[in-house]
Amino acid sequence: MDKKIVEERISQLESLLEFQEQTISSLSDELFVQQAKLNEFDRTLRALVKSYRDNLPQADLNDEIPPHY
Repeated sequence: MDKKIVEERISQLESLLEFQEQTISSLSDELFVQQAKLNEFDRTLRALVKSYRDNLPQADLNDEIPPHY
């Protein structure tokens, strides 16, 4: 192969590699942000469920209708 062709090919491969590295870095950063949001949603949901359960009225056995009615 001609030296010039090899150098061009290497240059193209280096450019492609740089693009892939930037893309991976960008995706990694976005994944980190999405995971943080997901963790926040999870904490919020857990707090809402806990609040809901804590505020449920407790059933009083004296208020229940006997089964034979």
